[in-house]
Amino acid sequence: MGGQIRLVGHIISLLLKFALFALFIWSIYRREYIWALGCLLSLLVCLIPTILKRRWKIHLPIELELLIVLALFLHSGGGALNAYRNIPGWDHITHFLSTVVIALIGFILMAIIDAYTPEIKFNTPLLIFFIIIFSLAMGVIWEFFEFASDLLFGTHAQLNNTDTMLDLFFDFIGGIIVAIPGAIYLQHTTPERFGMELGEEMGLKIKKGKSEKR
Repeated sequence: MGGQIRLVGHIISLLLKFALFALFIWSIYRREYIWALGCLLSLLVCLIPTILKRRWKIHLPIELELLIVLALFLHSGGGALNAYRNIPGWDHITHFLSTVVIALIGFILMAIIDAYTPEIKFNTPLLIFFIIIFSLAMGVIWEFFEFASDLLFGTHAQLNNTDTMLDLFFDFIGGIIVAIPGAIYLQHTTPERFGMELGEEMGLKIKKGKSEKR
């Protein structure tokens, strides 16, 4: 069953990548070079799981990989398809989903660091705080990029202060949605145990309290 789920996930991920490539070509044809660049950068980011797997034998969970590809597709692909203009709230949807992905990555990183580094241990309140702050920080950095894009290229990523604050609000909600269930889950285990199990699934192992690759 697990193998079938991974296979379906890989197929969906591959289809989304092909769609991004098609939208990259479409954006160039329409001379919308900003979104063409966005699609190209998204495709390059989508290659990170493959690079991790081939270069360092690290396997990201297919659920996380699929969420990353989906978030990138909704953002860059949505821009190429004019979804930001034609679908109300599309910008907030992409911010929310992207923040959920970022928060999940932060949660996983903290758990693995807890398991692999004897000198560093996280308690549950600290983990919740980090996930929320990490999500907001990434959201602020993204707003900087949107501001720079509007200033340098004449795009309209930031409509007004209300739009920017709503984006950050959805970033905050996305962080909470990951942090609270994560805290509830860790009540039945520990960050260290979760990190060990996840690290082994990703292709890592722990030896004498330090991380090694298989």
